[in-house]
Amino acid sequence: MTDLQIEAFLSICRHKSISKAAEELFISQSSLSTRLKTLEESLGCPLLLRSKGSREIVLTAQGQAFYALALQHQEIIRQMEDIRKTAVTGLLRVSAINSINTYTLPSVYKRFSKNYPDVHLQIQDMEAEMAVHSLVRGYTDIAFSTAKIQTDHIVSIPFLSDPLVLICPDHAVYPEKVDLDMLDVKNEVYIRLCADQEYWHDITFGGKAEPQIRLEMIEQIRLFMSEPTDWAIVPRSIADHLTQAPGVRQCEPSFYIPNRNVFILRNKANAEADIIHRFLDTVREVLTESHTMGLLL
Repeated sequence: MTDLQIEAFLSICRHKSISKAAEELFISQSSLSTRLKTLEESLGCPLLLRSKGSREIVLTAQGQAFYALALQHQEIIRQMEDIRKTAVTGLLRVSAINSINTYTLPSVYKRFSKNYPDVHLQIQDMEAEMAVHSLVRGYTDIAFSTAKIQTDHIVSIPFLSDPLVLICPDHAVYPEKVDLDMLDVKNEVYIRLCADQEYWHDITFGGKAEPQIRLEMIEQIRLFMSEPTDWAIVPRSIADHLTQAPGVRQCEPSFYIPNRNVFILRNKANAEADIIHRFLDTVREVLTESHTMGLLL
């Protein structure tokens, strides 16, 4: 039995709907059903009555008893979290996608820590779904994501709009301006940057076109820029970092590539917290000084 399974059960009880509970938790209905089934198996009894053709959620006798205990469990967890939070003075938990954490925010983190030494900074690497879940549960205070999320609990504002460009090894066969027909997707070092880029890639190169190398961590991309036919698509701000050292150069595409847009996500419950505003002021200050492209904040 896990906290996630108990949370799934309580969400279903609260909404009296599998679909609405799945939306609240930002998971698929099948994933939610699996969590409930696993919980029931661990307890050894059914918690919900399932009737064919009926959408009504009805608790079994065991389900009613477990519901009361689950509410108590949730309250105990909340109280334990409150103790943990008050034990550390000034805790700020920042989540970001890997590329933002690696190339955009390090100087912000350093400046913020220097200006506010009383604040403990916790840095998390998370994709959109996990970041939203963590924000809603109160485990993250602010998140940077390529997904624009707007819900009853989450507020989203634009942060960066960064053009995507081509990079290749210094000795690559590509000219300064590259046409689309010069690129073979088999030679691409691919990293998923955002949904728009992924959709564009499938349309442009065909859904069956498969790069030989797919990366999760963008800082590894330099390791694979070795063959004269290698190429990759990255945000221009990251290309600027990569090309500061020998081995990688930037090309200008003669064809359209969508921008990578990044958004700041916050829980509406603490969106106006002073510590968050101080961090965002530091973000503006550092990125303005560094002339980061496409700053929308």
